[in-house]
Amino acid sequence: MRVELIKQFTFEAAHTTPWREDPARLHGHSFTIDLVVAGECDPTLGWLVDYAEITRHFDDLYDQLDHKTLDSVPGLADSTCAGLRAWILERLRPRLGSLLSEVRVGIRGECAFAPKLLHADPAQALPERVRFGFEAAHALRRLPPAHKCHTMHGHSFIVEVAAQKSDALAPALLEIHERLDHRCLNEATGLENATSEEMARWIWNALAADVSGLKMVSIAETCTSKCNYYGA
Repeated sequence: MRVELIKQFTFEAAHTTPWREDPARLHGHSFTIDLVVAGECDPTLGWLVDYAEITRHFDDLYDQLDHKTLDSVPGLADSTCAGLRAWILERLRPRLGSLLSEVRVGIRGECAFAPKLLHADPAQALPERVRFGFEAAHALRRLPPAHKCHTMHGHSFIVEVAAQKSDALAPALLEIHERLDHRCLNEATGLENATSEEMARWIWNALAADVSGLKMVSIAETCTSKCNYYGA
């Protein structure tokens, strides 16, 4: 029986690539990697390969990418998705051989201002709100140097904002997006220590003068971590 298996990884990293009129703007993303292996199942075990075996072969490459600035990764001259794919393939092919069918690299964010209205969620006590994303780099220099977030890295940040008139939020949120997207957050006044908590308060304060009935600002750095701020 021939099958295809996919083992997905995510990593958070910064890099410098051309963006609009700026040829060298430091920013960041939440990247996704799909390692695809294919072949004939072992008739005794009933599987192609242990997923843990795929992870074992990829671990040291992952450590070179996660919470790093990709411009500094040895051998990675092109830190676009296509360049990352080529870098991983070159190093993983000798380890997995003919099992390795494909490597797919993507970005979790939309890389554009695309606000979306979300319905209220009573189960989580969340009101109606507007969601948008931005791509940025930051380093939390107040943390101990050994902490991975002390180094410059990046995320595809997801923001949710709730206000009395959520359908009228888009112009104000577009301005926030323009101030933060494809930038290094540490360079923004008031975000020198750009934790999710500080970012949520910063966005709240930036919106408060123009948005009536502001109720909540939420920041998610990854798909498994989120900070909700209610203005207190």
